[in-house]
Amino acid sequence: MKRGFRQLIPNPTGRVKGGFTLIEVITVIAILIILAGISVPSILSVQNRAKRAQTEALFGRIVNALTLYYQDHGGYPDFSGNLSNGDVIVELNNSEHWRAFTGILALSRPDGSVIGNPEDEPLIKKFNLKRKRYFDLQLKELASPGGTPGLVDGFGNPNIVVVIDADLDLRIREENLPVSAGRDLRQPIAVYTRNTARSDFPEIVNWDSY
Repeated sequence: MKRGFRQLIPNPTGRVKGGFTLIEVITVIAILIILAGISVPSILSVQNRAKRAQTEALFGRIVNALTLYYQDHGGYPDFSGNLSNGDVIVELNNSEHWRAFTGILALSRPDGSVIGNPEDEPLIKKFNLKRKRYFDLQLKELASPGGTPGLVDGFGNPNIVVVIDADLDLRIREENLPVSAGRDLRQPIAVYTRNTARSDFPEIVNWDSY
């Protein structure tokens, strides 16, 4: 018998054998849309938690670098920050502050390249007497949102602020912190990110926000 293509014949119920009805197709599409609506927020939530954890780890490294520096030198370095009521405010998206931070603590240039001869750098000669690298600057944490290389958090936010207890009274003033702090902090170093009118980043801090 000669083989050929088999014609699909409708059965008495109107369903084509081997195919799907319009209702079945619509049902499958609806289920896929529901599943997508459930899974996409979950994926975004996991990604946001990972970015937050990455930022908190970065803040921990900054605090650790300053703490180790203090232990070696008996004080904190001068990053050309702004003095405010006993605290020094260092904005890492400020090119001058960032250059001082990378030079003194990371023995690096603002773009992450290693300084070949630290003895030729006045900031290092003056503030890093041990010529010791306190902060491990990772290139993946650098970006150039304003054209100049700088540090960004896990969300890509370059607005990272470090507040240092310059008068050594173990207190960071509320006025030098974001509004969300709501109080003075009993700690020598505070690190946080902040938003600007042109950005929409989450605020992340290195203290308990209760």
